[in-house]
Amino acid sequence: MVEIRVAVTDATTATGLFVRLAGQFDLPSVSLDASRAEICVRSEADSRAVIHVINTVESWLESDGAGAATLSIGDRSYTMGDPSTPRSVR
Repeated sequence: MVEIRVAVTDATTATGLFVRLAGQFDLPSVSLDASRAEICVRSEADSRAVIHVINTVESWLESDGAGAATLSIGDRSYTMGDPSTPRSVR
């Protein structure tokens, strides 16, 4: 099982990304923590899941102009988009 966490600027923008990710994965596999502006995707340990999340976040950033998102997989974190955009990463 792989858990991919995506932290974004605020809960309002997180909702739009949540909807997109829920369309890519089974709804029970995707959760939104609005207080942290973070979406979590749980999937079988499969690199395709990571690629789907990255592609979805990249598309969302381009179309919604959301600034940046931080993806965390295990003990690694990656920032996508404008890294100077403030975000609520904890």
